[in-house]
Amino acid sequence: MRSIRVYLLALVVICMVVASTAYALVMGHASALNQRQIEAQSRDTATALSLAVDGKLERALGVLAALSTSEAAVSRDWATLDRQARAALPGADSWIVVQGRRGQQLLNTRLPAGSHLPLGTPPPEMWREIATGKPRVCNLSEGVVEAHIVCVDAPIPDGANAEYAMSVVFRPDAFSSAITRQGSRTGNIASLVDRTGHIIWRNIKPGEFVGRSATGPILAALRSGVASGVLETTSLEGVRMLSAYHRSTLSGWSVVVGSPLDELGGSAGQTVFRGTIIFLVALIFGTALAALVGAKLHSAVNALVGATSPQQQNEEMKPSGIKEIDAVGDALRKSFAAKERSERHQQLLIGELNHRVKNTLSVVQSLAHQTFRGRHSPKDAIAAFEARLQALAGAHNMLTSERWEAASMQQVVRNALAPFCDAGRCEVIGPDVRIVPQTAVTLALALHELATNASKYGALSVDAGKVHVGWTADGDKFDLKWQETGGPAVQAPTSEGFGMRLIRRSLAAELRGKVEIDFGVDGLTCRILGFLG
Repeated sequence: MRSIRVYLLALVVICMVVASTAYALVMGHASALNQRQIEAQSRDTATALSLAVDGKLERALGVLAALSTSEAAVSRDWATLDRQARAALPGADSWIVVQGRRGQQLLNTRLPAGSHLPLGTPPPEMWREIATGKPRVCNLSEGVVEAHIVCVDAPIPDGANAEYAMSVVFRPDAFSSAITRQGSRTGNIASLVDRTGHIIWRNIKPGEFVGRSATGPILAALRSGVASGVLETTSLEGVRMLSAYHRSTLSGWSVVVGSPLDELGGSAGQTVFRGTIIFLVALIFGTALAALVGAKLHSAVNALVGATSPQQQNEEMKPSGIKEIDAVGDALRKSFAAKERSERHQQLLIGELNHRVKNTLSVVQSLAHQTFRGRHSPKDAIAAFEARLQALAGAHNMLTSERWEAASMQQVVRNALAPFCDAGRCEVIGPDVRIVPQTAVTLALALHELATNASKYGALSVDAGKVHVGWTADGDKFDLKWQETGGPAVQAPTSEGFGMRLIRRSLAAELRGKVEIDFGVDGLTCRILGFLG
């Protein structure tokens, strides 16, 4: 036979195994969610950066459209066109060039007015592409004045074959502000890559890497024709990255934004480490508590055993402090004080003793649960116990499907009531407003507690009972009312349990509002006023 201590320790171990399993499942879910969030953020960042680059190119296209069709351009008044071009692009990171088919520059706002203009070799592909009359965006090239340039080219109209082309030329660092801003998170690498896979600009060590070709999986992805995606890569410094890329339909250039995988893994590792520490502390605390309670029970039961011996039947038994044990002890003393005792009566007393001990073990088990729920450090693991874990998991699943942006109040209410309502016993009426994740989780737990109480003591505990849940919304506020009808007569509880504490205090604090509960004779009414976000 095993002692009470063994059973208590087994109870603690079982509770901790369940808690650790739930913790592992939550951590796995959180890790997967974190991975998806990082991928989504990386894709959004790459898209935003690509749009910023396109915006700069579109402004250049607008300047070309205005200048190439101006009266000065049509009349070949290069001096006037030079003045207009310098006024249109006064910055130092971009300039305007006009050149002929043989490469002779006729205008270059990068050089002082009146300077001797260089003779270059115009790229054949430029004239082929602008022969259609449409502008083109070039890849990274070697410049005459600057080492590396990119440009937007357009023909100056001249009948069927244009003899002159106008270009807005950029230094690669013209895109540095957008790239640095979008890749400002510590450790992130953001790059702008042309159609051939060569780096135009980079937020980290641009002087070292501009002009170099991307390598490995990212180069293969850029050449695949797929417009965007997320994949694991290795940076030019040899760092393993989670990279997202997005190709512009305007220029064909691609933006690549990468986050170091080691940093992402390190964050998850720290979370696991902290969770393990919490688990070990809870295990030690639970074991110590079980040992203390077991010792007290063991001592009390030994005293009961001793009280049955003939030598101690007339001695007063010291109170153990445990109500059930002391009650059984009093019953034993009274039974031994009586003259006429039968064997049947003694068996009844022993049966009563067994019943009392079993009840005591049940009370100890409930005490262990309540004690663990009352601890702040392991609350994430304890929240996984019993029905509240299902309510919390249901709310998380619903928010995950919404990418943790917002949730439907109708869906929150219906999901919370679904396990308790059938045959139209729960009426849900209200506008389908959106609420933030924190409000959704808190409201789901509160509704779960109300439904649980209704199924045990209220309207849902009888066939004729019904629950009506209705709400209104005004701006960023909502007013929700829970009304029970047709149930048994309601009596206000003499003490406040975990559910009522959650609804009265935690719910009001989380929603920045107030909660009103009325234990009316016709049925419980709960009114919740709070903010949607």
